[in-house]
Amino acid sequence: MAKGEPYKLSFTVPIFEPHPPQYYIHAISDSWLHSEAFYTITFHNLPLPEVCTSHTELLDLKPLPVSSLANIDHEALYKFSHFNPIQTQTFHVLYHTDNNVLLGAPTGSGKTISAELAMLRLFNTQPDMKVIYIAPLKAIVRERMSDWKKRLVSQLGKKMVEMTGDYTPDLMALLSANIIISTPEKWDGISRNWHSRSYVTK
Repeated sequence: MAKGEPYKLSFTVPIFEPHPPQYYIHAISDSWLHSEAFYTITFHNLPLPEVCTSHTELLDLKPLPVSSLANIDHEALYKFSHFNPIQTQTFHVLYHTDNNVLLGAPTGSGKTISAELAMLRLFNTQPDMKVIYIAPLKAIVRERMSDWKKRLVSQLGKKMVEMTGDYTPDLMALLSANIIISTPEKWDGISRNWHSRSYVTK
């Protein structure tokens, strides 16, 4: 820094609710004796950034019927008549758009079926692309394999392969698969060389 130029320091402080009347800033130099400054920042008429909620509120919506899928084959996958509140609220963005979605909800709240809605969207619009389902544990991989074999494979005719430390499918199986279910470790090892593996780029 050139001699005589002001030194600019940027920092962030939290603002709590309810707002305090003011904040006091006391700056003290650690190099020069008696070099300090004291400022008062009032919150009166101070424009603040808009407060964003940390989560999306669950709306009180009328449950959507399964017939909203508008596809007889897809409707036959489900034994219930209506989607639950979370599935109802996320239905449009998952089934009718290609937007990215981060869905965090408690165990047993229907997240897997919500994921299936996005999968069905892909099957409808880009049937040549692959679905990659990452499960944290081998037990969950096997659970998904068992469930989707009965429905997505047998009823929709999709091809599915498992990728875990215990099992690695051959290249032809991977190339022809519509759904790949993998553990994080296995998929990480494969996706590192994504540019040389066509089944990863799809």
